Amino acid sequence: MSRSRTRRELVASAGTIAIAGALGAEIAAARAAAPGDAVVLERTLKIEHLVVTAYRTALASRRLQAAVASRVEQMLRQELEHVALLEHALRRLGASAPPAPADLAASERALAAHHVGASLAGLDTQKQCLKLLIDIETLAEDAYFQAVGKLKDPALVRMSAQIMGCEAQHWTVLSAARHHGDVKLAVPYPFVGGTL
Repeated sequence: MSRSRTRRELVASAGTIAIAGALGAEIAAARAAAPGDAVVLERTLKIEHLVVTAYRTALASRRLQAAVASRVEQMLRQELEHVALLEHALRRLGASAPPAPADLAASERALAAHHVGASLAGLDTQKQCLKLLIDIETLAEDAYFQAVGKLKDPALVRMSAQIMGCEAQHWTVLSAARHHGDVKLAVPYPFVGGTL
């Protein structure tokens, strides 16, 4: 009887080892994906910081008509929610959130590195403000499009796709304001694209 129990114990312990090994492999795979996911989210958060700066700067210019300014304020609140979501996701991955650019000059350098050439300091008309915000929303859409293609964690992919949809809505509302509600001009192409 002691022999049979020993075999059972051996079989049970072998099963436990196999389960622990499989679980360990899953944990290792998740840890291996986390640094890659963190890098993608850090890049996306840096762009979100630029988006927030652009919205704040456009509002501070006082060049937006009241109805447009009201919409832009609402979009800024949503952008701040995106920042909070990205920061939370980075903390979950054990990574630090990159800081926002220190000032407008640093933001302009970062925008120039992303081929957005608008001057944050020289927003003299509503048209200039809207062009800046449309350009920055294009950059944000592209960042989330890339994130969706590179992230490993399905929850982060879903979050990025949802935020990308929100950015596309912002783009459309801004473009409609810029083109005085002309739908044909406001939505010149139906699909978001980007480089992966």
